Amino acid sequence: MTFDKIFSDSFDTFKVFDNMDVAKASHQAGNTPKSLWQILNHITVWQEFQLNKLKGLDSTDIEELDTWENDPVVRDQRLLQQTINTFNNQIEQIKNEIQTLSTESNDIEKKLKIVQDLSVHLSFHLGEMVLQMRQNGHYPMPSEMKEYLAS
Repeated sequence: MTFDKIFSDSFDTFKVFDNMDVAKASHQAGNTPKSLWQILNHITVWQEFQLNKLKGLDSTDIEELDTWENDPVVRDQRLLQQTINTFNNQIEQIKNEIQTLSTESNDIEKKLKIVQDLSVHLSFHLGEMVLQMRQNGHYPMPSEMKEYLAS
């Protein structure tokens, strides 16, 4: 048994980072604890940590507070795009790792728990980002999603 089909849609980003620019990424609305830029950085740091655990390269824990960028503003579009590219590369690595998993894999329960944690963590933060972007008019409403995702 392999697990790639089980997790096939678990790492869909719903085009959250398409057309992301410095202004959108840096905007922090009232009562919003973090900007999109800070959330994106948090996700990439946390995913890198989890990927290393999944690959068996590192088993140490990470402090949650150490994964958050303090500055809510991204300096320039190049840095933003570089971070988005890092994120996208991580997603591909996660998918590739999932393809190698089978019931015969060493520590399969531990690895599946990591994949589950990656999926839930990503889902939570993407939802957070979608909500913020919708509130600012930068992401389609639910009734517009089918057309948006098809484009």
